[in-house]
Amino acid sequence: MKKLFLIFLVVIMVPNVLLVLSEHQDFWTAACNLLLPLGLYWLAASSCSKLGRSIWLMFPFIFMAAFQIVLTRLFGQSIIGVDMFLNVVTTNMSEINELLGNLIPAVAMVFILYIPVLVMACLAMRRRRRLDASFVKQQRRMAMVCIGFGIACGIVAHNSRKPMRLIDDIFPVNVSYNLCLAVERYWKSEHYAATSKGFTFHAKPISNTPHRGAGGLFVLVIGETARAANFGVLGYERNTTPKLSKMEGLTAFGKAYSESNTTHKSVPMLLSAVSSVDFDSLYRQRSIITAFREAGFRTAFFSNQRRNGSFIDFFGEEADVCKFIKDDAPTGQDVLDGRLIDYAQREIAQSRQPLFVVLHCYGSHFNYRERYPRSFARYQPDDAMEAKSENRHNLLNAYDNTILYTDYMLDRLVSVLRSTGKEAVMLYTSDHGEDIYDDGKHFLHASIVPSDYQLHVPLFVWTSQSYAASHVKVVEALKRNSTANVSTSLSLFHTMLQMAGVATPALVPSHSVADSLYVSPRRYFINDRNEAVQLH
Repeated sequence: MKKLFLIFLVVIMVPNVLLVLSEHQDFWTAACNLLLPLGLYWLAASSCSKLGRSIWLMFPFIFMAAFQIVLTRLFGQSIIGVDMFLNVVTTNMSEINELLGNLIPAVAMVFILYIPVLVMACLAMRRRRRLDASFVKQQRRMAMVCIGFGIACGIVAHNSRKPMRLIDDIFPVNVSYNLCLAVERYWKSEHYAATSKGFTFHAKPISNTPHRGAGGLFVLVIGETARAANFGVLGYERNTTPKLSKMEGLTAFGKAYSESNTTHKSVPMLLSAVSSVDFDSLYRQRSIITAFREAGFRTAFFSNQRRNGSFIDFFGEEADVCKFIKDDAPTGQDVLDGRLIDYAQREIAQSRQPLFVVLHCYGSHFNYRERYPRSFARYQPDDAMEAKSENRHNLLNAYDNTILYTDYMLDRLVSVLRSTGKEAVMLYTSDHGEDIYDDGKHFLHASIVPSDYQLHVPLFVWTSQSYAASHVKVVEALKRNSTANVSTSLSLFHTMLQMAGVATPALVPSHSVADSLYVSPRRYFINDRNEAVQLH
């Protein structure tokens, strides 16, 4: 039993040791992060002689420790954030399976560390084994001394040049705080229908908008995990966008940034008048789809992602036609983004009124190799699917093939729009980007500390010849603003409505890249706790 006591204290402290190393904490903060939690675990384990029961009562902390180890393996730093907890309830099983299959070492480490301890605790309870009373008293005294030293170190750290904060720097206090925030946000999301009831944009068409009588077409394409650095049309050394690079009527924005590196925050900001500085107002508003409907447009929302109970679902269902195309596919079956064009084409062919369509892609989401047909596997080899830094070349090849397929898909969509002869606009951007072991350490997205690769996204606006002829000043503004800094989370809503000739008090011309009054915004990133952090 004494060995089990010691083993438990060692394994439960692994996340704290990893965080001290990965976060490069200063001496006093590190000392507090090690001594204070150790003392509290120590005291809890010696709270009574029934050690097996004590260990199982602390199972929530064991679970958080295991989760933290996996997260550290995935991102190389940081704690379990609010968004990570929300991802557990808003990520579908197919995405989870794709990711977990590449975290075998971390999952194996968790099993090796914690399963034996839990099994031994069960055996101790079953056999009614107890710690000696004298041992328990001695451990309590030592635990109190450890807690005292931890508190002292915390006081020094709190008054240092870089003050320590319990809710930021001490595990598992920080994670427990984040869990409470996640529960609060989940509750707000569940009650969104009530808090947004009665909301209106007071949107209406501008009476002198030429394209309305001709049944104008406006399509918003939201990519997934597409980073600007890998688009040939934006300067990438590989020609991953042969069609976009030659496309007439296309304006490419090279300095576009998302304000979030998570899908469940970025996409709602793209689809609404909300940005990082007022994100919490999202629970009281509706999306751009409602604004278009109020202005007399027919609306359609087609997604190649599965429903997950997030704002993406809520906003999509505002449309006249809402379809998550994977609903009809067996779980785990790959459905390529090209299918979205089929749905859009049918809607465009049937519409006899101005039309607004949103296409939500699966784009370049890991596992990359499953996002394109084999005929688009230009960059080889692309068969390595395991998330390891030594596989970066293969992973990058597969990722670039996803961009090549996106290029094809957008070209096909433009061809459909062009063939109608109507005034048409297509806007494409991505929710966020991706790390692909660019520094040898970091992979994927949604880390609490984002890299430039996770936030720098592509932004393209295509206009038909007839639209450009009727809106010369708009096209001129697009070209002039193409070299300016753009926050897609802030600008997309205003740009799309202005180009479609929709008037609403919510529209701010200086946020629209299609307006001569456009002003480059300060760059912000919405952190894990929904706070807008200015980036430099």
